[in-house]
Amino acid sequence: MDVTTSPKKILFVITKSYWGGAQRYVYDLATAAAARGFDVVVAVGGQGLLIQKLQEAGVRTIALDTLTQHKTFLGDLLSFGSLFTLIKIIKEERSDVLHVNSAKAGGLGALAGRWCGVPHIIFTAHGWEFMNDRGALSRVGIRLFSWLTILLSHTTIAVSQAVRSATVGWPFVASKIVVIRNGVEDFPLLSRGEARAALIERVPTLASVFKEGMFAIGTVAELTPIKGLTYGIEAIAALPEEMRKKISWTIISDGALRDALQQQIDRLGLHNRVFLAGFMPEARTSLRAFDLFLLPSLFEALAYVLIEAGHAELPVIASKTGGIPEIVEDGTSGILVPPRDPQAIAHAIEKLMPDQELRITLGTALHAKVMREFSIERMVDETLEVYARQRQGKKERRK
Repeated sequence: MDVTTSPKKILFVITKSYWGGAQRYVYDLATAAAARGFDVVVAVGGQGLLIQKLQEAGVRTIALDTLTQHKTFLGDLLSFGSLFTLIKIIKEERSDVLHVNSAKAGGLGALAGRWCGVPHIIFTAHGWEFMNDRGALSRVGIRLFSWLTILLSHTTIAVSQAVRSATVGWPFVASKIVVIRNGVEDFPLLSRGEARAALIERVPTLASVFKEGMFAIGTVAELTPIKGLTYGIEAIAALPEEMRKKISWTIISDGALRDALQQQIDRLGLHNRVFLAGFMPEARTSLRAFDLFLLPSLFEALAYVLIEAGHAELPVIASKTGGIPEIVEDGTSGILVPPRDPQAIAHAIEKLMPDQELRITLGTALHAKVMREFSIERMVDETLEVYARQRQGKKERRK
C-alpha cells in the first residue's frame, strides 16, 4: 500500500462489545492497523470483552452508552439520539476514515459521517438483519435502512459473496460493494488431552463421556435462534440408539436460548449426551477435543468458527446457507446439509462417525483451504488497500 495515499487516523464504530464475529473483525483490523502505525480509536456500545481486549492491546476506546440494540426496528428508530453522540465524537476525532460495523452503528454512523464531511466512510456488512426471523414490516424497514447505509457510505465491504448477492437488484449500490472475506490468524491449539481437560473443568460430567470409543461432536455458537441449535438437538435424538449411546455434543457459548435449549435436551432425554458448556473466551484453542464440528445455522454471512475448525483440521457438518459454501465444499472439505433439517444432520453424522479415514480426508482438505484463502494478513491488506484507494480516488477527482 502506498504510504503517501494512506489515511492517518481510523475511527471504528460498532454497536455491541460482546465477543462475536463482528467484534473480532473490528479487533483484528484495529490492532493490525495500529501495529502498522495508524492512529486508531474504536467507539463501541456496552462494556463487553471487546473493550477489554482492545485496551489490553493499547487501542483507545470510546464508550457509546446510547448505542444499544433493541428487539424491534421501531425501537432502534426511537433511539435516534445516538446520532448526535456520534456526530460529536466524529467532530472531535477528525479521522480520515470512519469504518462502521453492524446494522445500527452502520446506518447512524454513515449518516453522522456524511454530516461531518468525513473523507472516507466504510461500512462492513457482516450479514443482513432482514435475514433474521422478524416480522414482515420490520424486514421491509431494515432492508430500506440497509440500502440507505450503503448509499451513505463511500464503500461497503461484504464479508462474503453471499452477503453481496443479497443486494442484487438494489438501485445505485452495485459499484459501491466489494467482497473481502474474513481471515483468522494462526492461533495455539491445545492437545486433545489438554483441550478435554479444559472442557471437563467447565462441565465435570464430560469426564464420563470423553473416553475411549466415544465420539465427540463440538460446536461454538451463540445460543440464539439463527444458529439452528434446536435442529441439531433433534438430530442427535433421531440417531439410532446404539449410535446415540456413543456420542456427546458439547456446545460452547451462551445466549438467550440457553434455558429453552436445556429444556429441549431434558425433554428428549439427552441430558447425558448434549452439554451446554457456556462461554469460553478462547474456545477455539480447545477444538481438538472433538472428532467432528457441527454448525446447523439457519444463516451465516461467513462463519469464523468454520475457519477455526479448519485450522484444527476438524471434519465439518454445516448448513448450506449464506457464505458457508464459500468455506466448506460439500463432499470435499466437509458435508453441507439443508438448514432446519434434523434428518439430514443425523444422516451426515451416521456417515462420518464410523469412517475415520473420511473424517481425516475432509479435515485435511478444509485445513488446506482456510490456510490458503482465509488468512488475516490477506483480510487486513485488502481492507487497508480499500482505505488508500478511496483516498487516492478523491485526490484524482480534485485534479
